[in-house]
Amino acid sequence: MDLKEKDSRILQALQKWAETIVQRAKESGDVYMELPVRTLRNVIYDEEKGFLRMGERLARREFLNVAHAKRFLQTSLVAAVVADLIREGITTSLRDVYYRVKHTIPGTRENTVDQQTETDRAIVDLETMLGFVREELHIFSKGGKGKVAGPFELVEHVYTSDGKVRTVEFDGTNLGMGGWPVPPIVEPERVEIKKVDADFVLVIEKDAVWQRFHEDKFWDEHNCIIVTGSGQADRPTRRFVHRLHYEFKLPVYVLTDADPWGWYIYSVYKQGSINLSYLSPQLATPAAKFLGMAISDYHRFNFDRTVKIKLKDVDIKRLNELRRYPWFKHKEWQQEFDLMEKEGFKMELEAGASKYFRFITKEYVPAKLEQKLFLP
Repeated sequence: MDLKEKDSRILQALQKWAETIVQRAKESGDVYMELPVRTLRNVIYDEEKGFLRMGERLARREFLNVAHAKRFLQTSLVAAVVADLIREGITTSLRDVYYRVKHTIPGTRENTVDQQTETDRAIVDLETMLGFVREELHIFSKGGKGKVAGPFELVEHVYTSDGKVRTVEFDGTNLGMGGWPVPPIVEPERVEIKKVDADFVLVIEKDAVWQRFHEDKFWDEHNCIIVTGSGQADRPTRRFVHRLHYEFKLPVYVLTDADPWGWYIYSVYKQGSINLSYLSPQLATPAAKFLGMAISDYHRFNFDRTVKIKLKDVDIKRLNELRRYPWFKHKEWQQEFDLMEKEGFKMELEAGASKYFRFITKEYVPAKLEQKLFLP
């Protein structure tokens, strides 16, 4: 499906949504919309699919209900903005949408919105009701944090000021120090992945560590695509990893610090997140495996004791939260949690430099790949 065809489908969905509200008003006099409940009680870990998803509970938002009227109005106004963006053939930021919607209601001192969180929530309303992600609705957050390099070729389809679409080509083996910067929107209509020759995807938590892998051309020596989300991954980076896996059947391995925060980042790539559970089918990669780093690696690779970082109370609290997540109930993970608590320390990926600068790319990761030392 090309970009323009997708836009046409979204406009049709918006029109149908609006017509449904009008028809209800004509038939019963009630002006309301129905949308999925976005609370923790309606978030389900689907063991069969391997990711967090939103349940089936719906909420009714009524225009003539004082408690609902303002949010009803905000969602409707944002829907109108989305329609304008699509018709004009342009994209815009979450912040721009806020200012586009914000104004004082005539005859009152009441603003349509006071904080950006209100328009952000309205965008989520539309995502969940229409079944299109905000990037497809021509709305993005700040620029993506992700970087990618390796044997792939892609084309970006970009709107120009006259509403036309131009193409920009990238070769993932012929990039500068920054690799290919993941753009805010990576939907297939915007980013066409034309060719992939890699055997797997390696997701690296930290930008600085990704730089080590890129400079050492790890992607060339091991025929893989290296990705970083520069910490907790944003939506575009997770979406791009998801696409590489599902469109090209590439195994995905994740490399993070050996601490509860890094391990949670891994789970977000794999199972999705609670806040974005409604997007798990587009963002999560349940087949992903954890490559490292693990506390057990301290002994396996004979690290010096100087790399140990003592656990703080906040680390232990977060570790115990991970223990309770159903997707971390695997025996192997529980053993790793026990080991961390028993030994009382965590480790960073940069600990490999205590041996020599290229230890992580020349020995650590190759050994774990060869021996298949993964956690589920």
